[in-house]
Amino acid sequence: MGKRTIIFRADGNESIGMGHFIRTLALAEMLNQDFHCIFATKTPSQYQIDEIEKVCHKRIDLPTDKTHFTKFLDLLNGDEIVVLDNYYFTTQYQHEIKNKGCRLVCIDDLHDEHFVADIIINHAEGISSEDYSVEPYSQLLLGYNYALLRKEYLEEDINLDNKKYSYFLMMGGADPHNLTHHILNILELKETKLPIAVVVGSGYKENSSLSKFCNVALFKSITSAQVFRLMLQSQFGILPASTVAIEACAARLPFICGYFINNQSEIYNGIKTSNLAVCIGNYLDINEKKLLTAQRKLSEINTVDTIKINQRTKLDKKSKERFLKVFHSL
Repeated sequence: MGKRTIIFRADGNESIGMGHFIRTLALAEMLNQDFHCIFATKTPSQYQIDEIEKVCHKRIDLPTDKTHFTKFLDLLNGDEIVVLDNYYFTTQYQHEIKNKGCRLVCIDDLHDEHFVADIIINHAEGISSEDYSVEPYSQLLLGYNYALLRKEYLEEDINLDNKKYSYFLMMGGADPHNLTHHILNILELKETKLPIAVVVGSGYKENSSLSKFCNVALFKSITSAQVFRLMLQSQFGILPASTVAIEACAARLPFICGYFINNQSEIYNGIKTSNLAVCIGNYLDINEKKLLTAQRKLSEINTVDTIKINQRTKLDKKSKERFLKVFHSL
């Protein structure tokens, strides 16, 4: 008997960011040895194509217009497991997939509609079943026990004694508010001995604005493994409350955490409640006093020790085993 097929349906681009794509691909990577994994997406960049080919057995390119909804439905035979991750997949669309006979999994971080999926995944800490409207048969997989992380983050802890960078700074692939530049301006006021590792994506349009900073090592559109390596090589991080913050917890990186869009608030609240980072609030309101105060707190040994202990306690790196058990039961 052949392996069962899972079709992963997620997009990523400059306008919506890469979060949906990255976390869905992480799930595919955890399952790809036991299942036949297909990734369906719209207009993938070369970076996305390369990442999909590392993980999945097949890629399906969908049209960019609204016909992508029906085109995807037409692909389904009814015996597949379908994984959806985006905000435009409505309850009605879930029904249409279920009516095909497929098992359905939804990755979500908003819980703003009714779900008819068999499985709903939200890897933010602090979310409960009461936050969701679901069917009686639906199973909720919540919190860091189901962290959607690439394989390097699920390996045994690695601690590099000789750090190469003072800070690992990453404000998302596009960083539409150019928070990277604003934060570097503030950090420059208090000179660091080691350079700052700055990561931007292909959607970042302000590369020239970073050239004025001398003590910066700039990395653009790098792989998950390269991001992980930079985290290990850095003393501290400055990150948004997105999947990269959960990755930092898995890498046991002490970091400053904030948010700048609404869908980051749940991950932020979970990190703050569990004391997994030094939390600074809304990055759009950040100023010199707030960031330097957080920087001083993060440099205290007691703060670092507490954060690392809490990260190990909350995130045990066993999400792959848990996901395999659940998907084999579908």
